[in-house]
Amino acid sequence: PAQVVSDTRRLSDVQWFRDNYGDAVQTVRVVATEETRKKRNWVFVAGVDDAESECGLDQGVAFDWVITNDGDKRSLDEQLETLLQSLRSRL
Repeated sequence: PAQVVSDTRRLSDVQWFRDNYGDAVQTVRVVATEETRKKRNWVFVAGVDDAESECGLDQGVAFDWVITNDGDKRSLDEQLETLLQSLRSRL
């Protein structure tokens, strides 16, 4: 009864799902601060991290859910549980 697509990268990807599945689509964005990302060994690479495939959804999408993943396990678990409860209620 549900499909999970884990890695859309462009506005046209999100639009395709919305056009084809309408209100059944729930968009989820996972964010972390730059500081947290650096602690996880992320280093900005020009031409890669500023390409559409990496930042094409930074603007123009009103996400249904924004999950913050800055290393606080309890907070992450709470956010994910709330998301799961909402999704289950839609099935």
